[in-house]
Amino acid sequence: MKPFLRIEHLSKSFGGVKAVNDLSLELFPNRINAIIGPNGAGKTTLFNLISGFIKADSGKIFFEDIELTHLSIHQISLLGIKRTLQIKSVFNSMTVYENLWITLSAHQGNLNPFKNIARFPEIKVRVEEVMEQLDLHRLGNAQAGTLSYGDVALLEIGMAIITRPKVILFDEPVCGMSPSETERVVSKISEIAKETHVVLIEHDMDVVFNIADEIAVLAFGSKLAAGTPKEISSNQQVKEVYFGSDEVNA
Repeated sequence: MKPFLRIEHLSKSFGGVKAVNDLSLELFPNRINAIIGPNGAGKTTLFNLISGFIKADSGKIFFEDIELTHLSIHQISLLGIKRTLQIKSVFNSMTVYENLWITLSAHQGNLNPFKNIARFPEIKVRVEEVMEQLDLHRLGNAQAGTLSYGDVALLEIGMAIITRPKVILFDEPVCGMSPSETERVVSKISEIAKETHVVLIEHDMDVVFNIADEIAVLAFGSKLAAGTPKEISSNQQVKEVYFGSDEVNA
């Protein structure tokens, strides 16, 4: 099986700090891939490199044999790679419907003030599909700024999936959520993974070990280990470096 994402000897430094250090990693389809590691391990920097937010000092990133390393954020997005942010990013003054509508319209290049929006009925259909998929139809007319934290997370996921991406990078999708909100969001991510490559960074180890099929552990910008949840939970080096103890609850 070929990996859908291949990272070769990737490095990125900020000043004298190597955030990503000669990292090589392969992520394979038909599974949920999780990336974990202590604070400062390079996880978000890796996502920023994949999505084009920053450029690598050295190394290469390939998505389905297309090199991403020197592409712009927009070019990478058009290839079907989307991401969500740890700090939720929605248009607070717009409704749920409007957030989804403007995201898809912008992707399709339909944000021309001289075009009648009624000419694009397929956008309306897709927005309604996504709201139904994420149980947001009841909140279509609610302003995003009035939503609960869990519903904001679902809206951001909706803005990521509405363009039918091939890959979604989730950066701590359940950070700060209540147990019930976490359960809802994790359930939706599992559903999305049936149709889309999912890669997630997450500090909630219960979520990681329950949802992930493969886990890569980073430390000091390098790959410490990779394997199934069972393999990672029994890896002594992971226990010592990441968990700081001999026990991992899987």
